[in-house]
Amino acid sequence: MLALTGAAGFLGGQIAAEAEASGWRVRALVRGSGRKKVPGVVELVEGDLANQEALYRLVDGADAFIHNAGLVRARNRSAFMAVNKDGTAAAAEVWRTSGKPNAPFVLISSLAANRPTISHYAESKAEAEKEATSILGGRRFAILRPPAIYGPGDTATRPLFRAIERGIVPHMGPRDARFSMVYVNDAASAALTALDVASNLGPKFEIDDGTGGHTWDDLRAAAEAAAGRKLRYVAVPSTLLILMGGIGSLVGRLGLSTPFLTYGKAREILVDDWRVNPARFLPNWKPHTSLQSGFSKTLAWYRAHY
Repeated sequence: MLALTGAAGFLGGQIAAEAEASGWRVRALVRGSGRKKVPGVVELVEGDLANQEALYRLVDGADAFIHNAGLVRARNRSAFMAVNKDGTAAAAEVWRTSGKPNAPFVLISSLAANRPTISHYAESKAEAEKEATSILGGRRFAILRPPAIYGPGDTATRPLFRAIERGIVPHMGPRDARFSMVYVNDAASAALTALDVASNLGPKFEIDDGTGGHTWDDLRAAAEAAAGRKLRYVAVPSTLLILMGGIGSLVGRLGLSTPFLTYGKAREILVDDWRVNPARFLPNWKPHTSLQSGFSKTLAWYRAHY
């Protein structure tokens, strides 16, 4: 039995599907009584990370726990911390007190945790790692730091693929930037592999698509192959990106919406190096989807659904 949080989300849904295909029975924590079925999940526990009773029901008798739930966008720092930091602490504490002694726990973190001062999101992920490490010391656990995850159905990268369909590759950040990416199916399989290599040292692992990083030219080449035609760059000036992010942060603080592009997100985009550390690459695992193949699958999905 695998206990899973965040199963209704983009990565979590794929983790549930991969786990089911690998022989796991998945029990998932879900919010709201309206969710009657989550693919790959055999048992639903209604509740959230602030509901201790629901967390205890989630982990009861479980043989492993993947804590994937978290916020990638929020109105302010407090909202990020409440879910990403405090939610992780709650999940880890319940697992420590009621989980099977040698059963593994995996925290899905983010490569952004390497730069905790750059945004509230990055800070909250770094704090989540600290909570898990402090609470689960001496137990089998691992921290997985994926880079940018993309694939069919992802709302975060949807604007990129819509732009590609219109013949454009938006270029944001330094022209010579390098960044890691990973296809969602590969990220999900990595989460399951991390269960096997978890230890009482709480190792931190990083993953990508096996290339060591991409450039904007790589991304355009993959996009052109997927689209079957030449595309043109449209550069977004850094000053405009910061301005738009600042407006997004103000909108969030005023409670008008929960924007994706905030000041912190703009700062993340402007970093010139988001590559994984080869010394931390997840052992006993390898990706199967190249950037070109992943872009082709994702663009085909968007064409069929939008």
